[in-house]
Amino acid sequence: MNPLRACRMALVSLASMLMIGACSSHSDSPTEPTTDGDVTIVTVRDFSFSAPTVTIDAGKSVRWRATTSTFHTITPDGHQAFVRQQMNASGAIFEVRFDAPGRYKYFCEVHRNLGMTGEVVVR
Repeated sequence: MNPLRACRMALVSLASMLMIGACSSHSDSPTEPTTDGDVTIVTVRDFSFSAPTVTIDAGKSVRWRATTSTFHTITPDGHQAFVRQQMNASGAIFEVRFDAPGRYKYFCEVHRNLGMTGEVVVR
């Protein structure tokens, strides 16, 4: 077999395996959000948010913290309380203070079809 062709076949196989792994339906079970003073922490992991819905009082903050290097976004869904944020490194942090009561939905652009969505409910 031609060495160039063998290399191409290996690359196609590797790319296929990576795509299948990225589309896995694996999802950790939701957990209660943790708090750190006036901040509620939502962990961004694998293909889910640790607490898909969090409820906070007006004037409090939510901090999203990545625990893997998988590429994710925190993208507002129909509001302008914050702008789209990329989370592509373990330890990355994104924090927003919510002053106005309401419901603020968000999603990961890459994994939305896997159910990676969330909501902040501000009282």
